[in-house]
Formats: sequence, C-alpha cells, structure tokens
Amino acid sequence: MKKSAVLARMVMVLFFVCGMVSPCWAGFKMEINEQTKGEIGIWMQTSYQWVEDGKINGDQYEDLNDFMIRRAYMYLKGDVTKHVSFFTHIASDKVGMEKPTGGNLDNSGMGLGSGVAWRDLWITLKLHEAFKIQMGRMYVPLTRNYGTTSTKCMLTADLPFLQGGSRGGIFYAQKVGRDDGLTLWGNPLDGLLQYRFMISEGVEDDNNPEDNLRFVGRLSLSLLEPETSWFNKGTYLGKKKVLSLGVGMDSQDDLTLGGREDRDNRVWTLDVFFDYPVGAGAVTLEAAYIDIDNCTQGKPNFYHDLEAGDDGENWYINAGYLLPGAMGPGRFQPYIRYETVDVDKKNQTDFFSGGFNYYLKGKGHNCKLTADYMYVDPDNPEKDDRSIFTCQFTVGF
Repeated sequence: MKKSAVLARMVMVLFFVCGMVSPCWAGFKMEINEQTKGEIGIWMQTSYQWVEDGKINGDQYEDLNDFMIRRAYMYLKGDVTKHVSFFTHIASDKVGMEKPTGGNLDNSGMGLGSGVAWRDLWITLKLHEAFKIQMGRMYVPLTRNYGTTSTKCMLTADLPFLQGGSRGGIFYAQKVGRDDGLTLWGNPLDGLLQYRFMISEGVEDDNNPEDNLRFVGRLSLSLLEPETSWFNKGTYLGKKKVLSLGVGMDSQDDLTLGGREDRDNRVWTLDVFFDYPVGAGAVTLEAAYIDIDNCTQGKPNFYHDLEAGDDGENWYINAGYLLPGAMGPGRFQPYIRYETVDVDKKNQTDFFSGGFNYYLKGKGHNCKLTADYMYVDPDNPEKDDRSIFTCQFTVGF
C-alpha cells in the first residue's frame, strides 16, 4: 500500500477516534458508516483586561493591564452506535491571567492558568429522546447561564460574576463549572420539557471526609421552539424563537463550611430566557434569581463578600439586540447586564456592565469581537468601587 494511502487512513482513523460535535458550529467531520461518526474542532478566545486600582481591607492595589488566553478548547465527539455516544473538551482557561494581589492564576489540574485538562468528558446511553443516561464530568444542571449555556455562544463577554465571569468565582461546588457523576436527562413532550437530574460528588476536601452525595436537578419548559440539546445558546441571533422558563435545585448534607460543622447546602433558582427575531434584527432577554443557604465555596474576595458557609441571594438580568443590517463585514449586537450579590448579615455588591459583540460572520458565534465595560459597586466600606474593561477576540471551527 502506498504511503499516501496509509497516511490518509491514519488521518481518517484519528478523526473517528477524536470526533466531536461543537454545540455552535461544525468542525471536521468523519463518518465510518451510518451509525459510527464523529467530529473534531477547536475554539479559542484571547482577551485584554484593564482593572482599576483600589483598596481592599486597607491594602492598596495598582491598575492592572492583563493580556491572557481566556479559553482554548479542543472538542471531540463520536457516535459509536445509534444508542451510545461520547463527548469531551480538552481545555485551558485564563492562561497568563494576573491577580491584582500579584502572581498568576494557576491550577494546572483543572486546566486553569497552566496545563491542559479534560474539562468535559462523558459517555451517553440514549434509550429514547425522553430518557438518556450520561456518566462522566459535565455541567452541573443548576442554573441556565452556566448549567446549560455554552460559553462559546454567550450574549455577554463572559458569565455572570458569581458563576465565574470576568474575575469572579463560582459559588457552588464544581470543577470549573462541572462535577463528576451521573445524570439522567431527556426531552419529553416533543422537546417542550427538558429535565436533568444529577447525582455527583459535590464538596470534596479534608474538612468533609464523609463524602456525602450531592443531588442536583433542573427543569425547563419551552413555550415556543424547543431547546433539546445539552448545550444551549446565550443568544440565537434571530435563528430561533425561544421562551424558556427554568427552575433548579442543588443539595448536599452534613458539610463543614467556613469552620462550622453540620451545614446543609441548599440552592434554588428560577430563570427566564427570551430570544426572538424582530424584523431583520433580534432581541435577547434573560433573568435569573438564585437563593443560597450555606454557600460551599468562597474565601475573602476582592469584589464581593460571599464566603463559604454564608447565606445569600444573587440575581441578574441581561438584554441585547442584534442590529439589522451589516456594518462593514459584520453585524453589531449591543447588550447590558445588571447583577447583584446580597450576603446575609454582610454587604451587597452591584455589578453594572454593557458592551457589544461584532460578528464578523454575520450570524455566527465562531468569529467575533467583544468589548465590555463593568462597574463594581460594593457596599463594604473596606472595598473600593472599580471599573473593569475587557476586549476579546473569538474564533473557532
């Protein structure tokens, strides 16, 4: 056999073994037969961020000018049979991200700051569209914005601040927004209803040796067009008519949090998402409320006061509009967001932000520029208000 033919077959086998589906666009596809197929692709996001100087707990910090690789994902997906599939992201996040207090963010085991990690990895047994069993590392099915929405397709420059956006942390137990476990999920009623129920590890540290199971569930009701995939979009750019109502619950018992024993973590959330074409443009609206009892994550924070063991509330609203018609080679989508973190017996912090996306492919998320301005306004007198400006460039296939 000629070397060229051998090389071609090796490439075909590699694409099959490393095949994957992107939730937002198509990568390189490979099909062995009617049941066995796959896809592989890559997605990258680079950022510049300016953080205004200020003080926290009496210490003064200077302006920060920070260039970073915000996200770098290789995605792989394969269908082994019509009933069995797999999915994975190999990822790095926040590579080169500086801290205002000095030094770089670094957790190579999670693919943060340095190193590369298996960010998502699961195997799915599809018995019916209304009943699927999924095991591995995957999104925690609690909120919409970081429980179902792909970070490749967000309306705003980043996630909500309390779910890992900009320079914030994630308030629930997680491995970069994911957890290891088993999820039952499906789309009954022709996809108008989607349910997800996860049994997972939750909090894992030296203070909690009992290793109690965590239980998380989410229901969403689509009143217009259904959303049936594992990943949703944060804005559909006029390609879909969506009105979705969601509710989520998260529970893990008998934890030690903030030095206090026998704490039961309880979180519940309500959210609404609306996306609708308006003439040649499109409007996107999203709002959510989150109630937190005995927060599992957090330590003294540069921006807000939520720490492990605290009770608190969080809510946010996003709104954006895809302008009709092209401007140069692409299309503009201005947006705004308001978010607040209100901690019981402590203080409230408000986050005001606005910006725009410029889609260089018109109605595609895989080539865009984003500019975002955020104003952080804490009630805590030990923390200064400050501005954060972000500029991002995103590409992928």
